[in-house]
Amino acid sequence: MRTLPKILAALAFLSSPARVFAEAGAFAEWLSGDQPECIPLGAVNKAADGSVPLNGDQFQFVRALFVAIPPVSDELPPGDRAALFLDGANKAVMVGIIDRDWVCARFTAPDSLVNLIIEVDKERSSGPDSPREDRGSSNERTD
Repeated sequence: MRTLPKILAALAFLSSPARVFAEAGAFAEWLSGDQPECIPLGAVNKAADGSVPLNGDQFQFVRALFVAIPPVSDELPPGDRAALFLDGANKAVMVGIIDRDWVCARFTAPDSLVNLIIEVDKERSSGPDSPREDRGSSNERTD
């Protein structure tokens, strides 16, 4: 499945009536404090109802989130890609940062956070009112 249909499926998943993502569902065993740093990607995929691979910008966003979530880390987690893992039965989403065939950093994501992660993927306007415009460092000369 291509990335856009997976993102649309994730949005549909999130918009369905359900309690807030307070519980880890099928992912609970990997989110307790006494788990190994990395778990096999195959085991996560087997437990998940589906997954949505994240692009480079989304990967950097969730990697920064992982560092900031208590307990705050002073190191970036290992990995070079990330995905949202979905548990439809429990309406749970786990964010996983993936290093080869291992998920080495993971956390649950409430629907509001998943929406932010998806928003990172949407195109932004480059017009003058765009929040992405870099107004503080222009390469144009003014003399």
